[in-house]
Amino acid sequence: MNGSARAYDTDVVVEAARDVFWRHGYELTSIADLEERTGLDRSSLYHAFGSKQGLFEAALRSYLKEAIESRLAGMRQSDAGAAAIVAFFDGMAQTFRAHPEQASYGCLMVNTVGELGAQEAHSALAEAYRDSFARLCTALSQAAARGEVDSDRVRPRADLLATMTMGLFISARIDPADAADVCESVAAEVAAWRHRIRTASPSPGPTSGARLTFRGQSGIEPSAHHVKVCS
Repeated sequence: MNGSARAYDTDVVVEAARDVFWRHGYELTSIADLEERTGLDRSSLYHAFGSKQGLFEAALRSYLKEAIESRLAGMRQSDAGAAAIVAFFDGMAQTFRAHPEQASYGCLMVNTVGELGAQEAHSALAEAYRDSFARLCTALSQAAARGEVDSDRVRPRADLLATMTMGLFISARIDPADAADVCESVAAEVAAWRHRIRTASPSPGPTSGARLTFRGQSGIEPSAHHVKVCS
């Protein structure tokens, strides 16, 4: 394809490049790889994006929008709660099973941080990736306001879920089917938080009137090692 007349769709080019970076990483992706996949020659790519890094950052933005923010869209709804989080993890499980090869690539954003570290050029996108998981905190907060979950555990549980999500993408690179099983376990755990808060009532005696905290079926509770997503 000759890019001199700009007879191409920039979004299609970015998506094609994104797939190459996703599979091979930034350092192992050559300009020749990008030329072959996008159909544009080197001069056209540099004219459109300035550099390999410029194209890579466009690919990261595309991935963040289409692969991450779109999956979290359900948690942006005003009525989003624990059910939206359950649906998110169930959706991850379904995707890992339906597309195991793609799942084995992991998450482009997580891969990039692992490969390049928090380089200045990518730090804003890395922060945007982390901040996107604040949707988990929003959904849990709304669930707590409706009495679905324990309000005392919203922040640490949201941080835990964000950390687990990133870890699941890494796990999927090793075994997508196993990662899918864990996704479903996390979904069941969140559902258990909701169910137990909704159905439990204070027992008589010394604990009557005190706020109760419930653990899920598998006993997953936050630790000190997590990504903070609640402000």
